[in-house]
Amino acid sequence: MALKALDIYKLLPKKNCKECGDPTCLTFAMKLAGGKADVDLCPYLDEQAKSVLGATTRPPIRLVKIGVGERTFGVGEESVLYRHEKTFYHPPGILFKVSDTETPEEI
Repeated sequence: MALKALDIYKLLPKKNCKECGDPTCLTFAMKLAGGKADVDLCPYLDEQAKSVLGATTRPPIRLVKIGVGERTFGVGEESVLYRHEKTFYHPPGILFKVSDTETPEEI
């Protein structure tokens, strides 16, 4: 379940140091909640808070590499379930099942 900006803000150090590039910790929390910022941008965030925030911002499906060499493609690591929500970064590959007992004409 994704955390809301105020839930994320409670985990931040609330220094308003601007080292993350945002004027306040609340705006940084809003960007984290929207997926527009990375947890590592805050230099004062302790490891426990980083692990909590990192787990909630991680994609629900891990990246799986299929293939060998330059014919490798990735499947998964998407943060959306439907195309209209955002965009897919790893489009699915096209596979053909071919048996070694088939003749070239059958293939």
